[in-house]
Amino acid sequence: MAPRKSSAVIEAPGLAQQGALDLMCTQFVLGLVVRLGPKFNLRRDINTLLSFTARHLCWPRQPLAHIQAFCARRCADSPSWRAAAQLSPEEFVARHGTWKGSFDDATLFYYLDEYVKDSPKDVLAAFAATSEVIAARLKRERVLVKDNISLLGTVLQLNPAEQALLLFGALTRYQRDMRTVLLEFKVSNAMEAYGAFAELTGVAPNDIAEAMRPGSRLERIGLIENLIAETNFTDLADLMKVSDKLLPVLLQEYRDEGELMAVFTRPARPSELKADDFGHVGDDVKYLVALLDQAAKTQATGVNVLIYGEPGTGKTELAKVVAQAASCELYEVECADRDGNSLSGKDRYRSLQVALAFLRGRRKVALLFDEVEDVFPPAAPDLMSLFQRDDARSSVNGKAWVNQILESNPIPVIWITNGIEQIDPAFRRRFQYHLQLKSPPAGA
Repeated sequence: MAPRKSSAVIEAPGLAQQGALDLMCTQFVLGLVVRLGPKFNLRRDINTLLSFTARHLCWPRQPLAHIQAFCARRCADSPSWRAAAQLSPEEFVARHGTWKGSFDDATLFYYLDEYVKDSPKDVLAAFAATSEVIAARLKRERVLVKDNISLLGTVLQLNPAEQALLLFGALTRYQRDMRTVLLEFKVSNAMEAYGAFAELTGVAPNDIAEAMRPGSRLERIGLIENLIAETNFTDLADLMKVSDKLLPVLLQEYRDEGELMAVFTRPARPSELKADDFGHVGDDVKYLVALLDQAAKTQATGVNVLIYGEPGTGKTELAKVVAQAASCELYEVECADRDGNSLSGKDRYRSLQVALAFLRGRRKVALLFDEVEDVFPPAAPDLMSLFQRDDARSSVNGKAWVNQILESNPIPVIWITNGIEQIDPAFRRRFQYHLQLKSPPAGA
């Protein structure tokens, strides 16, 4: 079927069937090339760009006529190009403008790396037209990832710059070839990168600088990671630091904010036990109830309780009993994904950060963080740490971050672990209360 005509632009065959997310990727990189042309070596790197944008390219009539004439001359002896010069623009695009891979010499894309050497303006005109066509279509469509980032932004109070970094970082995770293209956009410093990104997204460069600063809110929450110092910026790929765990979250459908937040935290199931069931630690229970009650009423920050003991002693149930007795709604940090796979300590720490941001400002709530053995950074390195690198990678990097949580968490957090030997004493000292829970004595 011949592609339909859109004003003075002929659309790519099958464009109407292309997914919104793929179109957003194309619009983003083509917009960069058009706006920042001198920073991208189009003559050298056009094939990298075409690998994921060619299937969406739309053609203004005059540049297309030039390309058609070039291909007709260049391929005059090729049977697959017979009578190419006599085709109408629509027929030419239908026959030779369908992307079939980099090595199909029956398509115009095979020859664009030659054509662009002498006529880059024609190719840039096609890029600009494509970006405009896609923008018009996306205004009429719902884009799930964009909606979910907006929802996340509402819950976590993210500003436009933070949301833009999440959106385009997620696109780079989705379309891996985008990163290869972004690597070719060289910059001399971080502010140049911020300015380029700001020009495309319409947000303030200073807001982007703040969002990309090591230790920024996005990094603390764990939505972006591996940030680098501003002095080390070399290209636009250095802006794309979205966590690889975020994209699967953004590709899911959610009915409301609560369902989205359930990825990170959810209300804990009530315990059927009562305080009397923990009579062997009755004084501790009374103290913890009073501590949570006072902290929740006054919205005190940095209130943390550490409960530890052998498996099966009832640590989690005790935490629930204490929260219920203090009239606190207890949430728990999610420890598995939607498929039931256990999350690493680092991923659960990310969920903790998001949960704290989500629950900030609420009265009479507390948070349960279970199985925290692998969350804390390793204590002082020793010989055994050389053989436990996987464990180290799954834990949180940086003692300062953990200290910041323990000092400033906006709601009370009950941390539960089987043992405390692996937790640095410096962290342990920051808990308001430690309780070692043992099995009740016989007959209790």
